[in-house]
Amino acid sequence: VPIFFTLKINKNMINKFPTPTSVARPHPSLQGVQYVIFPYDPRIRRWDSFFLVVLSYYCFSVPYMIGVSGGYHMYKNSWWFGVNVVFNTIFFVDTIMQFFRAYRDENDSLVYNIRKISWNYFTTSFVFNLIASFPSAVLVWATQSPNGSDPDDLYQRPGLQLFAIIDMFKLFRLVRFKSLAKSSGVIETWWERQGVAKIMLIKFIFGMVVISHWIACFWSFLALCQAKTFGPGLGTQANWISYWYNSNYVAGGINPIGWENDIDRYGLSLFWAIQSLTSIGYGNVSPVTTAEYYFGNILMLISGIFWAFVIGHLVSIVEFINKHHVQYKIRMEEANDMLSTFSPQSSSDGEFDIGDSRIIRRRIRRYITSQYEKSRPARNDFSNTVTLDDAYPALGTLSLELKKLSSLHLIRHYLEMVPYLSSKFLSPEEQSRIAFSSKILEFAEGEAFAKHPVYGRGIIFVTKGCCISKKSTKLRNSIGFNNCDKPIGGDDVLVEDEFMAGESYRLHFISFSQCVFIPRGVVIEILAENYFAWKESA
Repeated sequence: VPIFFTLKINKNMINKFPTPTSVARPHPSLQGVQYVIFPYDPRIRRWDSFFLVVLSYYCFSVPYMIGVSGGYHMYKNSWWFGVNVVFNTIFFVDTIMQFFRAYRDENDSLVYNIRKISWNYFTTSFVFNLIASFPSAVLVWATQSPNGSDPDDLYQRPGLQLFAIIDMFKLFRLVRFKSLAKSSGVIETWWERQGVAKIMLIKFIFGMVVISHWIACFWSFLALCQAKTFGPGLGTQANWISYWYNSNYVAGGINPIGWENDIDRYGLSLFWAIQSLTSIGYGNVSPVTTAEYYFGNILMLISGIFWAFVIGHLVSIVEFINKHHVQYKIRMEEANDMLSTFSPQSSSDGEFDIGDSRIIRRRIRRYITSQYEKSRPARNDFSNTVTLDDAYPALGTLSLELKKLSSLHLIRHYLEMVPYLSSKFLSPEEQSRIAFSSKILEFAEGEAFAKHPVYGRGIIFVTKGCCISKKSTKLRNSIGFNNCDKPIGGDDVLVEDEFMAGESYRLHFISFSQCVFIPRGVVIEILAENYFAWKESA
């Protein structure tokens, strides 16, 4: 009985534990998560960079193939055919990938449930993407006869004309251009490294090029729709190309008539588009039919608004580029107002000689000009003593942790030159506190410096320019030439003021100079909390 009872108890206990076949099921929201493509996957970021190139290609090639070449090169040029087949395949692959790509909803929350991703994509852009992925290039190639086809006969086929409508759907993918640029690691990194003025100029030029290209292609497409051909019949029908050809064509010049002359036709169309956008209007290319006149009217209305936008955009770019220069001119004008009140003659009244006023004026103007030429453009206060936040305004926009890390990277190179402030003795937290308290000083040519009027003595690192240091003691005087290779005052900053009465350290700057200044107070404060650094420094 005891044995049976023991076996029965053990059997009941075993039944309470899960067997190897009873595996816990994951949460419903995590089902299929292994198939989800997350936005920050390095592979998908590279894919987005490549797909951005494909979109850029279609942004220019689709309007050109429809409006300028009329699909002529799709079956006459095997290279063009092959490129379009490859890019159509890429479009199809990207269309399928969208079923697995996590996205952010209206609350900026990441949606990674595979069912929600698929349903959201299926109910939004799947149909458009699927149509855009249709192999229109293969359709064009398949409709030609084995012995070759006349372009006029080929264009009249209703099935072939569908390729234009199908390819137009590819342009709907351009709405993803901005999001792809953000997702692309290569584009995002390059974009962040550029200056604001350069970014504004690039966006403006790219927008002008795209709009001019599209208008040119549509202008050529109007002639194709009316003449039903780009062949010799184009010159006999009423359209803007035939009018230009009959009144302006010169033998050996540009010839827009002929399926193979798509480059000449595009050049003439682009010439009209640019002169219309810029309101120049030479008049040698003008509308003839009703459709062309209505399109010209609409374009002139849009161009009026667009031209106002262009002027405003250019003014903002120029204003941003000249911002630093304008601040310099204002600063110089204020200085000139002040200098005009100086005494006209040199003055040496009383105990102190204040120098010739003409020399002082020249030094002040030269100092302000040196600040403009050699200071960082981000600074706009032209102050002699600034904090890191003032010298680098981007620091003020960062979180506390990023601000500490950034300030440490800015100053750490100089801290490592001073043994008791190096990472060997101080923690990153202590070094960042020193970096926070550091100041950026600027000195004019011929200026002397012994200690700061507010912060007193400290450690100086000459980051730009050079100076001559002169140290006077009770026993001897020493003179040295200092530039960016070593700190100044690193030893003296540890000595109390009462013991420095018989010694003095003076710097004479022989050019406009910028320095990093670490006040003695913050050094003593940090070392007072770090006994190990004190001991080793002694």
